[in-house]
Amino acid sequence: LTRANIIVKHVPYWGVDEDGIGYIRITKFSKNTAKDFSLALKDLKEQNMQGLVIDLRSNSGGLLNNAINILDKLTDRGINLLNTRGRIDKSNKKLNSRRVPAISSETPIAVLINKSSASASEIVAGVLQDLDRAVIVGTKSFGKGLVQSMYNLNDTTTLKVTTAKYYTPSGRLIQKQDYLNNGF
Repeated sequence: LTRANIIVKHVPYWGVDEDGIGYIRITKFSKNTAKDFSLALKDLKEQNMQGLVIDLRSNSGGLLNNAINILDKLTDRGINLLNTRGRIDKSNKKLNSRRVPAISSETPIAVLINKSSASASEIVAGVLQDLDRAVIVGTKSFGKGLVQSMYNLNDTTTLKVTTAKYYTPSGRLIQKQDYLNNGF
């Protein structure tokens, strides 16, 4: 056996069918997801893609910056994508798209979600829905839209605290009320 770093592809598949409908599967938002999504999108465009399906079913989320980078490729520059709101001013942020979209705004998009789609996948789906950029197909998602900050207490202990919540451009809260089913 030879030791090696194994890179898990979180964009494991993409392709175009005979009708020109492109499909991209995203299983998690990790370090290379936005880069792999860009490669997939470029490949689909070269195959004359006429519409796009983004599959986020059972995607539990991951790195927010990768979700924002993917949204950058699908939305016009300067558009508000996401807002965070917390109790202190430092927690309140507006995230806007920074790039020219990689595909035409005329290209129809459908996003597939299910009850296991959470966090960053809900952000992508919710933003595209709010901006009338995509239709959402599937079941109600998990409902996790919390901003969590980590504070080191000592060398071995870290405290994770919820410091804000994510809101879509229209002001919808992504966090489901009482997601732990404990009355709060």
